[in-house]
Amino acid sequence: MRLNLETAVGESKLTQTFDSESCITLSSPTAVSRLKVAYQGTRASFSEMAIEKYFHGMAQGIGKQTFEDVFASLEKGEVELAALPIENSLIGPIVENFDLFAKYEVTVLGELYLPIEHCLVGKNGQKIEEIKKVYSHPKALAQCTYFFQDHPWIEPITHFDTAGAAREISEKNELGLAAIGSRKSAEIYGLAILKSNLEDDKSNTTRFLFLKKGKIEANPKEAKCSLLFTLKHTPGALAAVLSLLAEHDLNLMQIVSRPIWEKPFEYLFFIDTLNPKGIDMNFVLDKLKEKTQTLKLLGIYEPTR
Repeated sequence: MRLNLETAVGESKLTQTFDSESCITLSSPTAVSRLKVAYQGTRASFSEMAIEKYFHGMAQGIGKQTFEDVFASLEKGEVELAALPIENSLIGPIVENFDLFAKYEVTVLGELYLPIEHCLVGKNGQKIEEIKKVYSHPKALAQCTYFFQDHPWIEPITHFDTAGAAREISEKNELGLAAIGSRKSAEIYGLAILKSNLEDDKSNTTRFLFLKKGKIEANPKEAKCSLLFTLKHTPGALAAVLSLLAEHDLNLMQIVSRPIWEKPFEYLFFIDTLNPKGIDMNFVLDKLKEKTQTLKLLGIYEPTR
């Protein structure tokens, strides 16, 4: 099931991007009617591919340089929705994005699991033995550690985006450079695929969340729930929350703790639960409020798997 676009968006707002190359037009009959969805990166990034897959080409991706820029664009009304990578099967949570959920008022409308294949892309005619430096997003580099172990002469260099790194390589009149990105990035920027399947395990998958500004009424019939909460700094506080989830047969799918900057050694918790059919989530949320210091419902939505 996909998001109901008629109920998810209001009036279109002015689009603004950090780079003219970052405004991605996905296949659709009319550009003016397409949904504007912010994402971190540039054309042919994995986030752009997630938008294309989730909305079946009926969306216009608006590239931003940082994850916070994505949230800010949503808050300012430059876009209707945003796509955000939240966890990866190899490296775990994208931790900095959990902090942004606490800072901005957004609602999770849906999710998508996207298989990730990393390719080494570079100028035509080069051999891997000739590559000295490889650029990519730090999360992508972290998913390809075995490749760098097997090719110790190659220096990994961080870049703000996988596809942005590929574009930069294509524009440089210099050999010995390559990027790690998608197959699509090689196609878009006229590069060759020097090696495929660089990821440490072929099961590599990233989970994306799709967000809307502000609070909207959640559908209690949907089966997945995302919550953000804080606890009193007392023994057993977290155990009490977990016991309540178990008591009502909520399956804990993820739990992430993040430090609260202004309160040293106290933590903000993000959880995802898979809820049984027929559960009264309003009742469960009321009970959770009794056991937490603050509780923020991020969304109740249909899981994709």
